[in-house]
Amino acid sequence: MNFEAGIRFILFLVLFGVANYLIMLRRYENDIKKKKFLQQQKISKLYPKGSFIS
Repeated sequence: MNFEAGIRFILFLVLFGVANYLIMLRRYENDIKKKKFLQQQKISKLYPKGSFIS
């Protein structure tokens, strides 16, 4: 394996890692939004309709 092939392989690993990190970050942020929404729904069921919660 020559030097150029080694550099390309390392570059590929770095780009693959960055892409994977960005995908996982987006998924984590979406999961946080879903959890927050579900928590608000569960809390709203505890109070009667028409009452205002600040």
